[in-house]
Amino acid sequence: MIVRVGAPGTRDIMLWQRGAKDVTPLVADAKASEAEVTLSPDGHWMAYVSDESGRAEVYVRPFPNVDSGKWQVSRTGGQEPLWAHSGRELYYRDAKLDLVAVTIRPGVAFEAAEQRTLFSTKGFQADALSRRVYDIAPDDRRFLFARTFGETGGSLGPPQLVRVDNWFTELGASRRRP
Repeated sequence: MIVRVGAPGTRDIMLWQRGAKDVTPLVADAKASEAEVTLSPDGHWMAYVSDESGRAEVYVRPFPNVDSGKWQVSRTGGQEPLWAHSGRELYYRDAKLDLVAVTIRPGVAFEAAEQRTLFSTKGFQADALSRRVYDIAPDDRRFLFARTFGETGGSLGPPQLVRVDNWFTELGASRRRP
């Protein structure tokens, strides 16, 4: 299990193995914070966010041999990396809160190819250096974001709970509408 440990500003990425009493450092820099770790679908690559450059950026390392290479994927700041289910794209939010797609060339070595901005995610929740607050559908064609309410500027505000009674009835009614 890959875990993020530590308080903001000192977070590290660790590996915990079944039966072990302690965790093993995977990416741990005393001068930086590492977080938002995600493994590629084939388990060969680990994407994460580090502020080692002075701002949050997305990096990729081989897994489990994380010391055998490191590539900075984001160019102008990055957070919340997410692999496509196919493993052929890696998504992240840049410093302007645009969602960026990076094409990953298949092969034994890691190679990030084209980067393209998909759309702005302003108005949707974001959480830098902590956790990803969006996801992708199993077909890799749609995204799910939580909309921001109020004046939080894209950061997580107090949670709101919306209760819908008779959800299945409401769903059926909405499908019958023209």
